[in-house]
Amino acid sequence: MTDHACMRCGAPITGDEIALYQKLVFRNARQFLCLDCLAEDCATTRDRLEQLIAYYHRTGICSLFVQQDMG
Repeated sequence: MTDHACMRCGAPITGDEIALYQKLVFRNARQFLCLDCLAEDCATTRDRLEQLIAYYHRTGICSLFVQQDMG
């Protein structure tokens, strides 16, 4: 968890939510949306955004996301 909160609803934001916001919206952002608010803005679902996060973790193609150890 980070000390950041969603700029719209105030929900706590995780590092993955920050990384996805920076990836999809603005790389140098200093304020962020939670997955629910971002999904609403992008006309998609929270589940789809979670799938994108998992994809970036799995592939390691984006330096904003730490690659997960598939052990």
